[in-house]
Amino acid sequence: MNILEKLAVNYLPEGIDQRSNDVDYPEVIKTTYYSNTTQSERKVDIVLPVNYKENKKYPVFYYLHGIFVDPDYMLQEELGTIPIYGNLLHKGLAKEMIIVIPDQYAPLKGHEFPAELNQDYYDGYDNFINDLVNDLMPFIAENFRIRTGRENTAIGGFSFGGRNSLYIGYVRSDLFGYVGALSPAPGVTPGEDQWSNHKGLLSEDELVAKIPPIVTFISGGTNDPAVGTFPKQYSEILTRNRQKHVYLSIPNGEHDPFSNKVGYLNFVMSLFGNLKNIDDSESESDGSESDGSESDVNEVDVNEVDVNEVDVNENDE
Repeated sequence: MNILEKLAVNYLPEGIDQRSNDVDYPEVIKTTYYSNTTQSERKVDIVLPVNYKENKKYPVFYYLHGIFVDPDYMLQEELGTIPIYGNLLHKGLAKEMIIVIPDQYAPLKGHEFPAELNQDYYDGYDNFINDLVNDLMPFIAENFRIRTGRENTAIGGFSFGGRNSLYIGYVRSDLFGYVGALSPAPGVTPGEDQWSNHKGLLSEDELVAKIPPIVTFISGGTNDPAVGTFPKQYSEILTRNRQKHVYLSIPNGEHDPFSNKVGYLNFVMSLFGNLKNIDDSESESDGSESDGSESDVNEVDVNEVDVNEVDVNENDE
C-alpha cells in the first residue's frame, strides 16, 4: 500500500497555500514554442525549482488547466500553485521538479471554434495529446535539464485538465508514471452532464493502462456543482477494470480553488518516489505478514492527518 493512501489529507494545512518571508519560491519562465500539430506558436509557463542548476537534471510534472482559461490562470495566487510547491519543497515534503503549465486548447489549424460547451470546442482539448507528445515534450527536453522516463514524468490537472490528464496518462502510460485527476470533468468515457453530451475518448472498458501507473490519484468535492459525481464515477470505472488508484473525497468541496489546492497538494507530495511503500513496515509493526494482496481502490476520508507526517526520500542529485 502506498503511503499516500494513509496520509492523504482532504483539507489544507494552515499556511501551506500562503507565501512566507522565510521561504524562497520557484521562478516562473513564460515562453512559447512552435507546434507542428497546431501550426502555431503556443504559450507555456514553466516553474523551475529554487536554485535550478544547469548541471542537474529534474523530473517533470505537466500541470493542465481547466476549460476556458490559459496557463497563466494556474499561476494565480488563490490557486496556490507556487506557494504550495515552494512550501512543500522548503519542508522537505516534495521532490525538486520542473512544473510545465501548457495551453491545452490545441485545435488543428482551421478547426478553431468559439469557447462554448459543445463537442466542436472539446475537440481542441482532445487534440492536446498530439501537441504534448510531438511538440511540447521535445521542446522541454531540448531546452531544460530533465530526467527522462515515465518514472520521472507526471501529468495532472484540474477539471478539464484532470479529464485530459486521466485520458493521456492511461493511453500513454509508456510516457507518464504519475497521473493526477483533480475534480476531473466528464468526457474520458461517454457521459452526459447538464450542459452537453460527451462522446467519450475511451469506452469504460478501455480505461486501462498497459503499464500500471506508479500513482493514479483522483480527487473530488462532495458538493461540486460543475463536475458532480464524475470523479467518483471514474474511480468506480477504474475499480471495475482492476486499476489500482487512490480516490480522495473532499467533504463539502466545490469546483473551486479549495478543491483544486487540496488535490494539488496531495498529488505533488506523491510524485517521483517521494512517498515510500509501507507494506513491509506495517507488517513489521503489527507483527503480521502481508499476503501480497492490495485493494484496487483506496477511498480516503481523512480529517486529522498532519501533512508533516509524510515520509520522504532524499532528493536525487
